[in-house]
Amino acid sequence: MVLRAVATMLFTLVFTFSSLSADTQLIPDFTVMIPMRDGTELPTDLYFPDGNTNNLPCILMRCPAGRKAFPWRNYAKLAKYGYIVAIQDTRSALDSEGKTIPYWADGWGQEKDGFDTIEWLAKSDFTDGNVGTIGFSAVGITQQMLAPTAPPSLKCQYIGVAAGSIYHHAAFPGGQLLKNQVEGWLGYYAKDPSVYNYLCNQPHYNDFWSSFDTISMAHEVTSPAIHYGGWFDIFIQGSLDSFVARQTKGKEGARGKQKLIIGPWTHHWPDTISLGDFKVPENAREMPAAFSPKRWFDHYLKGIENRVDELPAVTYYVMGPFDGSPSSGNVWRTANHWPVPSVKQSIFLTEDYSLSSKQTSKRDVEFSYEYDPDNPVPTIGGRNLFIESGPKDQRKIEERDDVLVFTSQAVEEDVEITGHILGKLYFSSDSSDTDVVMRFSDVYPDGKSILIADSIFRTGLLYHGHHEAIEHDSKVPVEVNLDFWSTSIVIAKGHKLRVTVSSSNYPRFERSSNHGGVTKLSIKPITAHNKLHVGSKYPSRIILPVVRGKLSI
Repeated sequence: MVLRAVATMLFTLVFTFSSLSADTQLIPDFTVMIPMRDGTELPTDLYFPDGNTNNLPCILMRCPAGRKAFPWRNYAKLAKYGYIVAIQDTRSALDSEGKTIPYWADGWGQEKDGFDTIEWLAKSDFTDGNVGTIGFSAVGITQQMLAPTAPPSLKCQYIGVAAGSIYHHAAFPGGQLLKNQVEGWLGYYAKDPSVYNYLCNQPHYNDFWSSFDTISMAHEVTSPAIHYGGWFDIFIQGSLDSFVARQTKGKEGARGKQKLIIGPWTHHWPDTISLGDFKVPENAREMPAAFSPKRWFDHYLKGIENRVDELPAVTYYVMGPFDGSPSSGNVWRTANHWPVPSVKQSIFLTEDYSLSSKQTSKRDVEFSYEYDPDNPVPTIGGRNLFIESGPKDQRKIEERDDVLVFTSQAVEEDVEITGHILGKLYFSSDSSDTDVVMRFSDVYPDGKSILIADSIFRTGLLYHGHHEAIEHDSKVPVEVNLDFWSTSIVIAKGHKLRVTVSSSNYPRFERSSNHGGVTKLSIKPITAHNKLHVGSKYPSRIILPVVRGKLSI
């Protein structure tokens, strides 16, 4: 009751990022060229409050797509609250040929453009020496990248829907390329094909990718931050991992001073309230007023005592049936830590295509299917950027011969699942490099199979990885670990759980060509003959973090 009352209080006022939407043409007061340590100068637009007053705190945005791109200039309206707003081109924005890899100079390497920018602004005659940063998506990532350089003048950050590790959260989750997302993303930030080809030819986590892994550098961060994301956002696990790493491993100034807000949103909220086949619930269409940028910056840049530092560390939305039918879900909750306490419960895939909370199989069974790369299972919803996203009905793909479908009995009470979902499957194939794809759905009483989360694992990581490989034998099943990332949802009484297994999710992920080693896109793909194994010897299962209710199926 206390937590619910606190959450209700946080949402009584109205503040949304749409309040910063464009209603006038925003024109900078003037542009400065800020020098970097290697002599490169980055153009930076400055916006002042009415009266053009100097010696004010500064809010900085660093933009890989350019400082004039929508919607970054709309944040200039924050100037009206008594701030200087600086909006800067990063190096990729200056490269008209699109050959510059985004973020390569924004972190803790030889160039430290974020550090240099903040300290130049702090020492300039424009500001009072206090600088904060703001931005979402790509501009959230530039914040993540500069944070481990710990600029002395950086007082706080406001980070939205941002990857903490480019490899794990934006390019190769599960070892397979996020094809549609990476192609579209680089179309904005690095359009020359050489960049795409370079990234695609590094499917394993290596020294290159570690230079974009801010999670591993959290112990160097000194700044408090708000991290916000959505359960259907493309970077949701990045938001969660970044919060946890800074909150528990950051230096003084960062450790224990992070805030996390997760809503039932896609990457495109709040520009749209669409949520897959549904709409964002009305009680979650706005950012909590208590966590508004103005309040955050007022406290950390102006020293105003507004108790924002005393807000709950974690504020998250527990989703329920998206059609609005009754349940204990579709509510906000708060917590002091993430993840929240849960019981990890295994739900087993059985020989009769069902799901069971008990391992009752008395025999081992194998299910065979063919995966043809020329006829991949299409992407329908999920965590996508340039294709339809969110919770969408999966029945169309569940009818395919190359999709195995396992469905539980109806749950007898509301069951809340909040936290990290994992899958463990026993799998074999005549190809040493194919994909395993799992989808997890909430099946409604009317038969709709609404996607909650999906995952992928590239088996080539086992057989051809740079770590110790195992010998491929098409007759011997191997345990495959799949990561669905995290969610929070109530499976309502009368609903069922569903898990599907296949080998493609296209164009969300690149198709495996079923050739060994690195995917050879120039070679004609071949069909793989794949098998899923279940039973007492092969306990294939999905592992759910159950917070409330009893999952007896």
